[in-house]
Amino acid sequence: MKKIILFFLMLSIVFAQENLEQALRLYEKNQFAKAYEVFDRLCEKGSAKACFSIAYMNENSQGIPKNLKKAHQFYDKSCTLGLAKACSNLALLLNEEGYENDAILAFNRACKLSDTASCNAVALFYEKEKDAELALNFYKKSCDLKDARACYKLGSIYEKGEFVRQNLKSSLSFYSQSCSFGFAEACYLLGRYNEKEKKDMQSAKRYFGMACDKKHKEACEAYKEFVKKGIEIY
Repeated sequence: MKKIILFFLMLSIVFAQENLEQALRLYEKNQFAKAYEVFDRLCEKGSAKACFSIAYMNENSQGIPKNLKKAHQFYDKSCTLGLAKACSNLALLLNEEGYENDAILAFNRACKLSDTASCNAVALFYEKEKDAELALNFYKKSCDLKDARACYKLGSIYEKGEFVRQNLKSSLSFYSQSCSFGFAEACYLLGRYNEKEKKDMQSAKRYFGMACDKKHKEACEAYKEFVKKGIEIY
């Protein structure tokens, strides 16, 4: 009996996926009215992507008159069904309309679904509001999700002592994370720190090289100077 139930469950999932792909093909061919009909049926059955598509079409008047009320409604439904992009689109729409507090709540929902851009948006809001604890909390969440710029921002905050006690150890730790996630400026700063403060030329050259690989001009120039001096990386 369990096998039969599982079979029909899998069959319904495959069927829904095929319908979604069909609707997307219609959409790509600019057959918006037909695509909308399929998206609408799938949204009623709980497809987050279908609800998102309906919201987007209502927001951008694709095949139908622009209807921001419906755009709100379906972005919210898609967001509730777990699609982070729907939450962030809803937030952007609310922000454009001047509902900043509601937008922040929507960004927060997207952040909970691991959308780093939304986490950063909430962090920036609390930073402007001078709420250090919440700003740091959201930047750290984004950094934990491997957002290099959020880690860099935290490094800068702790380096400069912006609304927190200055802490070099924390600053270097966040810069290191940012560098490991590929942010060239963080690697460059670590190179300069190792060169000027620690006098560790091998580590400095390594960090300059990492930044140079990401097309950081100053880092490339510094790396060339280290090569001229014959400093090796072991």
